Amino acid sequence: MTSSKYKLDNLCLIVDNNNLQIDGTVEEVKNSVYPLKDKFKAFGFEVFEIDGHNIDEIINVFKKIRLVKEKPSVIIAKTIKGKGISYMENNVAWHGKAPSEEEFKVAINELKEMRD
Repeated sequence: MTSSKYKLDNLCLIVDNNNLQIDGTVEEVKNSVYPLKDKFKAFGFEVFEIDGHNIDEIINVFKKIRLVKEKPSVIIAKTIKGKGISYMENNVAWHGKAPSEEEFKVAINELKEMRD
C-alpha cells in the first residue's frame, strides 16, 4: 500500500507463479493466495500477466512497464517448475532438492534437446 501511496512507478515486482509450494500445490497449502491479480490491483499496482517462459513476452512487458506512471507494477509470470526436465516438471518433490549425477546428465540432455 505504501508503494502505491507514494506513486512509486520505478518499483516492479515479479511473482514466479508456478502454483507449487514446498509441501504441495498452492491450493492444498495456502489457497488464500489467489486471485493474485485482483489482490495486487486492490493495493494499487498495475498488473501484467505473462508466460514466464516466453522471452518475447518478458521483454515486451518491461517495455510496457516503462510507460506506467504514478503507480508500482507487478508481473505475474506463470511458470512450470522444472520446465523441460521430464522427471522434474510440476513435481513438488524437487523443491530444494539437488539431482544425482545421473539425474543431472538426463536433465542437461533434455534441456539441450529442448533448445535445438
